[in-house]
Amino acid sequence: MFALLYSTRIYRNVPFRLNVTRSFNVKSSTKLGFPCSYTDEETRKILATINEQGVEQLYKYDISKSRLKRIEVWRKKFGKFMSLDQVLELDGFGITILRRFYDSIINSSKDNVEIASKVIKKDPSFTSPVFPVSLATKVKSCVSLYIGLDFVTWAKFDIIQKTPTVLTGWNSFAIPDRKLHISDLIRVVSQINQLIPKADVYVVENPAVAQMAIGGSAIKTNINVQKSQLIAMIMVILTNRTKENTDIPENVFFLKQYISARLFGIYVGNERVSCENVVRSLLERQIGLSEDSINQIQSKLTVPSGLKVLYEENQDAEREFLGQSLLLGLTFVRLCIVECKDSLNTLKK
Repeated sequence: MFALLYSTRIYRNVPFRLNVTRSFNVKSSTKLGFPCSYTDEETRKILATINEQGVEQLYKYDISKSRLKRIEVWRKKFGKFMSLDQVLELDGFGITILRRFYDSIINSSKDNVEIASKVIKKDPSFTSPVFPVSLATKVKSCVSLYIGLDFVTWAKFDIIQKTPTVLTGWNSFAIPDRKLHISDLIRVVSQINQLIPKADVYVVENPAVAQMAIGGSAIKTNINVQKSQLIAMIMVILTNRTKENTDIPENVFFLKQYISARLFGIYVGNERVSCENVVRSLLERQIGLSEDSINQIQSKLTVPSGLKVLYEENQDAEREFLGQSLLLGLTFVRLCIVECKDSLNTLKK
């Protein structure tokens, strides 16, 4: 008995080294309620699907990406699955989940590529709350804000169908102190609110959670808290602004942290680096894609000369904040409003 168990273990760990002819087990295991559930033909179809299709193809069926990753790892390590119940050996696969996965394979059309692409497309959610696709054509203007310890900056975009996006406003407000009393902070936020232009939607980067600084510095902790308070106050005020476009029920969206840095190639290692070179390229060359599809045209940016001068007149630190607010807004437009394919593909890399 011991020898039998030992030889079985060796076989499982190094199946590719053994010169053994393997055949599919189409006789279903009773663990999944077979053979009542699936015929031999259906079993062969399921095995062929999970053994031969890539992860993106399998994602059109009823299964999560994390479980598909485990299937991919198994196939690379051990080769093909020999029976339907063998998948139960993977972590995260129970009988209910596996039956649902197999049923979706049986009930779907083998060549339905259109359905597959639609399912894959639903995966990315770039904002919180999720920006509804149905609102994309209704948004005519957007203000993106970049909120830091020393400055609050914002950029306003006018969005017109089938034409390049236009930067119509770009400004900043200097925070007088990193350790303001709450009453002073309220006055600062009130001033900022008067300066931020009205728009259909407002976008800010999802903030990091305020927490105790390393080493327990009370000063650093208070600074982190002040930034969180500043973001919360500004977004509450913007949420309660009178909505000019009643077709848009929610007007404040938090863009995923660092997603703009990733899109524009300024996320190096685990840090965001300066955006100045990218912004200058946008201002000088009006970066846009060569083809003229509608989403590529709208992905392009038009910047009035007066706003270019405003950018150049600021000091380095303030210019960096202005640039970050510009990239946040462009990211929202390209991913959520226009759904630019090149931008979406960039984030998949």
